Amino acid sequence: MAWWREDVELNSHHFHWHQVYPWSGINGKTKDREGELFYYMHQQMLARYDAERMAVGLPRVVPYEDWSFPILEGYDSHLTDYYGTHQYSPRPSGMTLADNYADDPNNPVVVNNQRYHYHRILDAINTGTFTTKTGQEPVNIVSLGAAVEASISSPNMDLYGSVHNYGHDLTSVITDPDGRYEQAYGVMGDTGTAIRDPIFFRWHKFIDGIFVSHKVTLNPYTNDELRFDDISVDNMSIETNQHFVEVTDKPMPYIPALGGRGLLAPGNILTTRMEKQKVDISKDMFLQQVDPDKPHTPVYVEVNQVNHKDFSYKFTVTNNTGGNVQAAFRIFMAPKIDQHGKPILLTDQRRLFIEMDKFVEDLTPGKNNIGRSSTLSSVIKPPGKSHDDILALLKKSEAGPDEKSTGDCKCRDQRYCTCGWPLHMLVPRGTPAGMRFDLFVMLTNWEHVDTDDLDQGTSYCGVKDEEYPDKRAMGFPFDRQFDSKEYPPQKAYIDSLVDDFPNMLTIPITIKFHQEAPNA
Repeated sequence: MAWWREDVELNSHHFHWHQVYPWSGINGKTKDREGELFYYMHQQMLARYDAERMAVGLPRVVPYEDWSFPILEGYDSHLTDYYGTHQYSPRPSGMTLADNYADDPNNPVVVNNQRYHYHRILDAINTGTFTTKTGQEPVNIVSLGAAVEASISSPNMDLYGSVHNYGHDLTSVITDPDGRYEQAYGVMGDTGTAIRDPIFFRWHKFIDGIFVSHKVTLNPYTNDELRFDDISVDNMSIETNQHFVEVTDKPMPYIPALGGRGLLAPGNILTTRMEKQKVDISKDMFLQQVDPDKPHTPVYVEVNQVNHKDFSYKFTVTNNTGGNVQAAFRIFMAPKIDQHGKPILLTDQRRLFIEMDKFVEDLTPGKNNIGRSSTLSSVIKPPGKSHDDILALLKKSEAGPDEKSTGDCKCRDQRYCTCGWPLHMLVPRGTPAGMRFDLFVMLTNWEHVDTDDLDQGTSYCGVKDEEYPDKRAMGFPFDRQFDSKEYPPQKAYIDSLVDDFPNMLTIPITIKFHQEAPNA
C-alpha cells in the first residue's frame, strides 16, 4: 500500500487542506462548517484507503484504540524535511506511546490526559451537551469536529483537550519522547508527510469512531428527507474513452436491472494501471533562486502512480413535476464484496461509500438525458501547469478580478485550486480479475439552495470565504444509519434502499487493474 500512501499529489492534498483549514484559524476564526469538513475529508480518505486494502486482500483499517498496546507496523520514510535540516525519524515496529516531553518539557503531552479528554468528549456526545467555560451548548457535527481536532473553535479545550493533534505529536516522537537523544520527529508530526505512515489511518479510524458515536445518536433520515417527488432516475451507465479502458465500440443498450431500473451492461467497466510519472520537486525543496524573475531549475524524480482513463456518467431522468426543477446529482461508489468474497450489508457499506461527484442540472418536464465528465468531479483538484507557468500567466493575465487563468483550471478567487483529491486517484485501483463496486446516484431538490458554487475541489475543500456549497450533511445520505425497521442491519443491501426511492439508482460496475500498461 506504500504506492498509495506515498503518492506525491495525495500528500499535497492533505497538506493543502490543513493550510486552508488550520486548527489555529485565520484571523482568530475558523471557517464555515470547518469542524464537519475536518470529519468528512478524513472519513473519505479512510473509505478510499479501505477500498484499496480490500483490493489486495487486506482487512479494513483497524482503529488504534488501546494506546498501551505496541504498534505492530513500523515505518521509515527515508525523507528529509523541506529545509534539509533533519531526516524524519523512523518508527520501528513494537513501539508504545509514551508521554511527550520533547516538544515542551514544562507542558508535556501525557497519554493519560489524552484518555481523560477522550472520555469527556464521549460524555458530551452521550448527553448531547458540551460544557463550555460560560455554560453549555448542544453537540453538533461542527462543534464536535472543533473539539476533536482541536481547533481554536473548541467548546472548551481545557476539558476536551486536543485529542487528534496530540495523537499526531505522540506518535511523531515515539522513539525519543523525552528528547534525551535530540532525535527529529517522525512524519506524523508534519501534515505534508503524515499520511505516508500506516499509523495515520489507524489513528484516524479511531478519530472517525468518535464521529460515528455522535452520528448514531441522530434519528435516521425520514422518507421526506430522502425522496424527491415526481423525479425518477430511469437509467445510469458509464462511458469510457479509448485506450486502456475496456468498452465496446457501440453504445450499450439499456437493460432493466433488478428492481426494474438501471443497466446490467458489460460496458460498465473501468480499467486502471500503474504509470511512471516525472514530478518536479524543486519547489518543494530549499532551493533559492538568485534572480526570482528567472525560471527555476527543475528537479525531476520518477514516481509510480495509479491512473485511469477519463470517463463520463450517463443518466436518463424523468421529471413528472410539470415544470422545470433544479436537481443535485450525488454520485458515490463502494465495494460490493468484502475481502472474504461476501456481499457487504448496507449497515457496513454505507461507511465505505466514496463520493465521486456532485453537480446540479436543470431538468425539464419529461425525459432528460444528462452526461457528466469525470474530469469535472467536485472532489478533485483541478489539473494545472507548473509553478512558474502559473506565475507567468498571473503576471500577463488580462482576466478580471474574479477570475485568473491557472493552466487548465479557470480558478475563481473563491476556489482553492491547490486543494482537492488527485484526479489520477479518483477511481480506486481495483483488481486484475475485476473488483465489483456499487455505483450509486441520488437526486435531491436543489431549489432554495442559494449557491452556484459547486465546482472542482469543493466537496472536500469548500469555498474560500463563503459558506459550504451544500445545505445537507456532508456525505448525505450515508452519514447516518438507516431505519432498522425498514432496512434490518443483518438483511438489507443497497438495492433494498434504492427500490424504495425512484430518485435513487445503483448499478454494478467493475474496476480492472492492469499492472502493465495495456496496448492502446
